[in-house]
Amino acid sequence: MEQQFEPKPRPEIQAGIYPTEVIRDVAESVGITGLTDSVATGLAGDVEYRITLVIEEANKFMKHSKRSTLLPCDIENALKVLNIEPLYSPHPASSVPTYRRVPTSAGPVFALEDKEIDFEKALREPLPRLSKGPSYTAHWLAIEGVQPLIPQNPAPVDAAPIHQLAPAQPALNNNSSNPNPSSSTTIHPPVKHLLSHELQLYYIRLTSALLSPASNASEARQAALASLRGDPGLGGLVPYLVRFAAEKVSTNLSNVDIVDAMLGVVHSLIENQTLFIEPYLHQILPLLLTTLLTSSYPAPPNQHALWLRQKSASLISRLLHEYGSSYPTLSGRVAKTLLSALKGDQHSVGEIASRDVGTRMGSLLGLMAVGKHTAIRALIHDSGIKGISELTESLDQDARLQVVDTVVEVLIQVLPESKAAKVDSKHIENLCAQVCGSIITSHVFLKKPELASSIVSTLEDEKFVE
Repeated sequence: MEQQFEPKPRPEIQAGIYPTEVIRDVAESVGITGLTDSVATGLAGDVEYRITLVIEEANKFMKHSKRSTLLPCDIENALKVLNIEPLYSPHPASSVPTYRRVPTSAGPVFALEDKEIDFEKALREPLPRLSKGPSYTAHWLAIEGVQPLIPQNPAPVDAAPIHQLAPAQPALNNNSSNPNPSSSTTIHPPVKHLLSHELQLYYIRLTSALLSPASNASEARQAALASLRGDPGLGGLVPYLVRFAAEKVSTNLSNVDIVDAMLGVVHSLIENQTLFIEPYLHQILPLLLTTLLTSSYPAPPNQHALWLRQKSASLISRLLHEYGSSYPTLSGRVAKTLLSALKGDQHSVGEIASRDVGTRMGSLLGLMAVGKHTAIRALIHDSGIKGISELTESLDQDARLQVVDTVVEVLIQVLPESKAAKVDSKHIENLCAQVCGSIITSHVFLKKPELASSIVSTLEDEKFVE
């Protein structure tokens, strides 16, 4: 006898939170009547599931937006993710969508209002300007912690001298001293180069020793220069010392003692291997050219003034040798300035210096420091020595002797040895007189006759090159 099993009854659908009355009202609004309780309960549960799904997705948008409040935009984003037509939540006045009624055969249809463009008006309007393409440039943002005064960097707040800046102040103000807590915001000024208290004391004592009176100047100055030449950790003082030397030279050119001290400062800075002076060449070279070509020194035969010019030329030669490879145009620019001074160009060196024999001697020494080839071209081929010889005619015997001896020493160092055997020929003497002038030619034949042959052979080589 077979046993018959009756099918199990389906479990009743449990009602959720969403009310079934709303389902019946919606069904009646679309013409569905007689909706049973089980169907209404099932539809209410499905609606509740869909609403929960939308809220969970909206919750994700809220959390990713770092908010704790659910906004209408989160609901719209969730509907878009679930591929459901989004509802139109409140929008700003500028973004409220507008519609226009479009009549069709099936009835009116409402579509979004598109902005109409008048082609004639659009064609008459001028084309917008093209934006400039990207460009790049290089500048010194900071040099050893110091921002240079260039247009790309912020300007300093105060106009105090750069070597009198106060020590660094605390970054934040004390809020307890401010009676109004709401206005306690601190405005930080642009970065300035501030010296520590120890470096400020060192700077004051160093400058005092360099400018000390003549009674004890020698010992104090030598000690200061020795310290500057060998002490490490003075990188922060380099810009201040360079500016100090430039200011003192420009205001005390007639005082050879102070100029001597400032040249010692520059020499010590170059000698100190722990210092980085390359960024300050644009300040050091004008200082050295000024001390080399100035007409404010005592007139010849002052030995101290001649020694200052020789020292300046030596420092220029060292800087060109060390940094000429990094700056290929440096030697040419210095040589151009020296050539203008040798020719007596008033526009370059001034009216007084153009007639000063000391300036011509300085340019002579400077050209020798630039290079032998440059000096030979300027002195022999361009007859630079002849201009010096003409200026010596108005000098007394001692001054003339110093100038001529300096010219002869330079010629001995820059000219190659001559292969000519005859040095007393009339032809050689005439050519030397044309190039060097009568005074220097007579002095050459008197003290160093073989130098005349070197001058003539060099002159012939230059003519051959031309």
